Amino acid sequence: MDNHQSDRVLAFDSLFTTNHIQMLKLLVGYMDPTVQGKIAIYIKFMELQHTMKMVTNHPALSVSPCQSADGPGPLTALLDEMYPFCRPEEKEHLQNIKNMFQTFENMQEMMEMIEVLREIAPEMFSGTENGGPDFSQMMNMSQGMDMSQMMDMMNMMQGIFSSPNESN
Repeated sequence: MDNHQSDRVLAFDSLFTTNHIQMLKLLVGYMDPTVQGKIAIYIKFMELQHTMKMVTNHPALSVSPCQSADGPGPLTALLDEMYPFCRPEEKEHLQNIKNMFQTFENMQEMMEMIEVLREIAPEMFSGTENGGPDFSQMMNMSQGMDMSQMMDMMNMMQGIFSSPNESN
């Protein structure tokens, strides 16, 4: 896990906890092992209470901004950040999802290049009336795939991370 990822996790953790809860977390290691589980439950309960209070009092609360426009897309950045926390089979699924989106991005770039070519050399595309390929129709299809692919990806993610016999 790189510093950027740990910074996001720490930002979330520090936002939804208090100094007193952090002190309790430190004390757990010094307590009798028979009590540690009960204290852990109490700490998580206190964090839940604090989180509910924070969300209620600050509905527009933000942990950190999304990835900048010059970096990779927000979804790709999210997948990269999740990668170190995944089990091996989950890592494989994440890589497949990233590959799918990379293929989609490549296809969109190709369609944009075809549109530029169409403007520069329309004679290359004169065959569309005679049964040749209709690049504008292909372009429209590729733009419409964005939402359905997004839904497919979300369904895959749900399947990956909601397995009943999950081991962390």
